[in-house]
Amino acid sequence: MLNNFDEISSDIDLFLENCDSLIILGIGNDIRGDDGLGPYIINQLAILKDYILNKSNQNDNNQEINKNGLENKDNEFEFFDNANDINTGNTPLDEGLDSYMNELNVDVNESLIERLDKTFLINGGSVPENFTGLIKKLDPSHIIMVDASLMKRQAGEINIVNKDNIVDISISTHSMSLAYLIKYLQLEKEYKILFIGIEPEIMDLSFELSDNVKESSDMLIKLLFDKIIAY
Repeated sequence: MLNNFDEISSDIDLFLENCDSLIILGIGNDIRGDDGLGPYIINQLAILKDYILNKSNQNDNNQEINKNGLENKDNEFEFFDNANDINTGNTPLDEGLDSYMNELNVDVNESLIERLDKTFLINGGSVPENFTGLIKKLDPSHIIMVDASLMKRQAGEINIVNKDNIVDISISTHSMSLAYLIKYLQLEKEYKILFIGIEPEIMDLSFELSDNVKESSDMLIKLLFDKIIAY
């Protein structure tokens, strides 16, 4: 299931070369089983990010700067409490990630804080097109999209798809295809975009991820966070 993990790690490294600012957009319906993996990944990344920032005495000032900066760009988005971590609620860190968080040993310096401040985590839910205006205003250099994707592979398998080939991937439940979403975003700017899909197993009405998909999602969370604190 995860025998391609080293290749995925290398592909993400290559993608993030010369990254100045990053948006990770999680997509999916979190009441439809494995389709909720995108929101789950965003929520867990947000908790890990806050954990690192809370280790810094500059945390409160940085969050206020980010909030004010977004409000100054456009008052339309004032209802977001934190421009860095736009999610659906205060989901606790999953038990499977506790040990990873406790073992994180990073030098919380100005460079890392600046990098985290330029990493925006957005839960796009099943209507990611609603966030295109915000994405354009945040104006990242790189965008990573994560979603459950029907690729006719083993449940839980992770696959990276180039934005030019994304039209060949069957996306789960959201209303606008990602191919059209990407085309719309790039009407004004040629964003660097990477899509990461995970093969779902269960798409029925449920708040739980299947075991295989959750295992893969947790591994991807750790991998992405490792990249966030290093790029």
